[in-house]
Amino acid sequence: MRKALARVVVLIVLAALVVGGAWLWMRRPWRVVATVNGVSLTASELDLRAKALGGDRRETARTWIAKEVLLGEAVQRGVSVAEEDERATTDILASWFAAHGMTAESFFKEGPLPEQARRQDLKEGLLINALVKEGLRTASFPDFYHSLRDKAQVRCPEFPELERIDTGTPLYAGMWGWRPSRVAAVAAGQVVTAAELDLRVQNARDDLRRRGMVQPDERVLRRREMQVWIVKAVMRAEADRRGFTVTADDEKARMSQMAAALKSHGLTVAQFFKEGVLPEGLKWDDARSAIRIDKFLERDRGDKLNVTTQEIEARMAELRERAAKEAARGGKAKIRSDRKTAIDQLRHERYWKEYRAMFRSLFATARVWCPEFPDMENVDGVSVPLASEKGSPR
Repeated sequence: MRKALARVVVLIVLAALVVGGAWLWMRRPWRVVATVNGVSLTASELDLRAKALGGDRRETARTWIAKEVLLGEAVQRGVSVAEEDERATTDILASWFAAHGMTAESFFKEGPLPEQARRQDLKEGLLINALVKEGLRTASFPDFYHSLRDKAQVRCPEFPELERIDTGTPLYAGMWGWRPSRVAAVAAGQVVTAAELDLRVQNARDDLRRRGMVQPDERVLRRREMQVWIVKAVMRAEADRRGFTVTADDEKARMSQMAAALKSHGLTVAQFFKEGVLPEGLKWDDARSAIRIDKFLERDRGDKLNVTTQEIEARMAELRERAAKEAARGGKAKIRSDRKTAIDQLRHERYWKEYRAMFRSLFATARVWCPEFPDMENVDGVSVPLASEKGSPR
């Protein structure tokens, strides 16, 4: 009886060992999940990274493949990171951390991934971003990535479908796979990450709150900020291509204009650049972009802003009629009908008409790629935002 019982126990133990061994073999952490040009991703690393990025192992493997394809090309080409680009990226990440109650140091030290691995991800991400910005000068991102992916040796036994070319693979600029460093859009060779877009949305929301205005839905506000960025990127690229630069006098004049506009926001120029969620360097870059764009448009479209005497008189008559109707309703007169007001209105309207026409003509060659809002890859999906039209352009 005892011998029979012993045999049963032995059989149970052996069965458990077989099942456990089979399970361990299937789940072995050292097994290779994917390779790109001889570089391997093991199951243990995939598990760690998937845990750090939300738990989707397939998506994590897909981004790792894209990262290795791009990184391998960056290394082969000897790509280097410009100091200005590195500073801008780290400033945006630092601001994003601060907006979410974190610090860069705490981010690198916390979570399932070792600190060294996260810091290495950042270095590799900067190289990838530099490579992609170079590639975007002559091709759209899908075309650029497709050309590299096509010649790469990719194997992925765990997810065989990932061995096929996928031109829709997300592009990462900071730490691959980490959502804030994911590229939200590319236009005219310029890149905006989700982190930067997050900060721009928060900045817009803070401004609306300061002015006591209605807070729109998050998706609506995010879409509007994306439109603003794409328009600025396309117009700035053309201004740069035509050689427009910013002088000290240009900056001084812009600061004077900003001082008047910021009064309604309850801010001084110094406060505007120092306070808020956006890094100071990014705000200065925006201001200098606006200067270049204005100089370009004034030179290119200035003659088209002239208005005739008949147009001025017709607008003055229209304003007088509107003022009379307002007075008849018993309201306080707010509509001015003088000649200067009429000229300013006409020039303002014509300026933005020409601005839109110029933008539409440039969009065709801007190679816009926008995985967050795919309809913006078509010019009809992007309009010059009305928020840009406040005040006179001159």
